[in-house]
Amino acid sequence: MKQVNSFLIAFSMYSRIPVPQPDWEHSSMDYVMCYFPFVGTVMGGLAWACCQGGHVLGLSAFLLAAILTALPLWISGGIHMDGYMDTKDALASCGDREKKLDILKDSHTGAFAVMGCGLYLVLSFGAWCALEPGRGLVCVCLGYMVSRTLSGLSVLCFPKAKKSGSYVTMFAEKARKRRAVLFLALLLTLEGALLLCLGGWRGGVTAAAAAAVFGWYYHMSRKQFGGITGDLAGYFVQLCELAILLAMAVTG
Repeated sequence: MKQVNSFLIAFSMYSRIPVPQPDWEHSSMDYVMCYFPFVGTVMGGLAWACCQGGHVLGLSAFLLAAILTALPLWISGGIHMDGYMDTKDALASCGDREKKLDILKDSHTGAFAVMGCGLYLVLSFGAWCALEPGRGLVCVCLGYMVSRTLSGLSVLCFPKAKKSGSYVTMFAEKARKRRAVLFLALLLTLEGALLLCLGGWRGGVTAAAAAAVFGWYYHMSRKQFGGITGDLAGYFVQLCELAILLAMAVTG
């Protein structure tokens, strides 16, 4: 039941995919991060199906790109975009560490968050317009899983900006950390192998883009915030997916 509850919590928290109501017992938190990447599996599968179906139906490239840009927001409910926007506001404040953390907690949306979101969606739409079906599309679809696997590893392994009071800290404390980290590491290895087998050299570019964003995320979070928060984890997911999408559009 721990495994089932962890699966249900991961999908109910990080997606709008209908699942049975989980049992929100503390023991159910043990393996939530292990199942978080599988939200990306569903998202990647739906993106691939939408792209293929759009071409079969003869949808215009612009309409299909708009659907594929909106799809991750529909499936996730915008939870990661919310973290992305909060982080953009915090980074643009040029305040000290405590000021940035206070901005992350603020429920109001600032101008830099709106501009950052708009720029993100424009770049995503443009990249989808340029991306053609093939290996690049496969890499982008796998990228939804890669970004969440890396985000899960960061929740378990990176320093935390707050020692208590955040769900990132809660998940890290409640997780069977050694088993969860080992599982995510093996899953990431499998994803890397799939990228190389199905994407060829473009799979290598995808892995390099994700690794570069992951390294920058670690450095930025420690320097600017003293560690990660839930908002920063969402910021990374969005940034990693955009980097992969742009890399595939450019190399295509």
